[in-house]
Amino acid sequence: MTTDRVKLPELWRLTWRDVDPAAHPAFDPAGVAELVRVLPPAAEVPPAGADWQLIDFWYDRMTEALVEHLGAWVVGWWYTVAMEDYQDRGVIPVWRAERPPVTTPDETLTRLADAVAAWHELLVELATDTDGRFTEAGSAAADGTGEPPAWRAVQGNGRITIYTTPQDRRLPHPRQLSWADTDYPDRIFDPETVRAVVSELVAASELPSAEADWRLIDLWLENVSAGLVDRYGRWAVGWRWSVGEGDFDGGPVGSWCCFSHSVTTPEATAITISAALMEWRDWLDDLAERFDWFLPLPADDLNGWERAVAHLVTAVGDRTQYESGWYGCCMTVLGWFLDAAGIESTRREELLEHAVGGRFDSWVEPPRAVVESVAEDLARRVAVDHA
Repeated sequence: MTTDRVKLPELWRLTWRDVDPAAHPAFDPAGVAELVRVLPPAAEVPPAGADWQLIDFWYDRMTEALVEHLGAWVVGWWYTVAMEDYQDRGVIPVWRAERPPVTTPDETLTRLADAVAAWHELLVELATDTDGRFTEAGSAAADGTGEPPAWRAVQGNGRITIYTTPQDRRLPHPRQLSWADTDYPDRIFDPETVRAVVSELVAASELPSAEADWRLIDLWLENVSAGLVDRYGRWAVGWRWSVGEGDFDGGPVGSWCCFSHSVTTPEATAITISAALMEWRDWLDDLAERFDWFLPLPADDLNGWERAVAHLVTAVGDRTQYESGWYGCCMTVLGWFLDAAGIESTRREELLEHAVGGRFDSWVEPPRAVVESVAEDLARRVAVDHA
């Protein structure tokens, strides 16, 4: 079992034969607490408050170790199921998946052991369903499958699964930045320092392998971004907004693609990240100059607004090469322009959705007539708001 990648059976692909408690008579619920504590990952419980990716990956490592000792059936330890009258879909099986919170190692391992025992108890209930909790509400199914009716009921096509695993990111996506975030009035940005700063961040932790779990890779990249944000400001998160189908789809940065394509040795990786950060900063400075060409812009200057919007759409298209998701960057830049022009935040999203939404496509440079139509629509809506 490796420590940087896990491979787990998928619960929904398991048959009743895989999960049938009768097929695992040696399982002792009372011994689970002792078992989880001797598994190798049990010695590496993440600290309380650790990043969700690290916690999620650790739970997968524990699950992999449990599967190795107990069998594939245990992979469902973090699931529960009930027949519920769900929204407008009638009575259906509703699965819920939630991993226990990580606190102290002892408390965390105890919760995990309790959840494994509870999952086994649920499977025992599904084997018999003596109370009719599942089969009475489930749809009728033909006998002769060799599977208990309760199992067929909860595995029905109409089931729904609700995941409550937190996926909170410490840093915003570049699209979530405000125009004010792209400035750095309280920070010193010296291009001459970038290479040394990035090299230090890259060296702070070992590079994950190219085959490592995506959560470990994403966490490493986020740690680099967090270091850059601490040093230079929130704007620095955009260094990964690469052209095309990279880390952040449809951005203006050509120096960086993604971990698998852009990471090699620590030294070369530091050079690549430095170039990406500088390229992103250059793009923001370029936008600031373009905004200054048009602003201040009276709301009733329709021609001025049309020229500005058409110009910015074209500038974004040229920079992103009209690749995958380029219109997301376009919407962001237009939103920043409205922000810089003094349009209230509550109105900006609606203005852009009405003027731009659905009119641009990936890998397609829009006809000039479409760009001009978008510019005209946005200009008119801005004028109407301020009439």
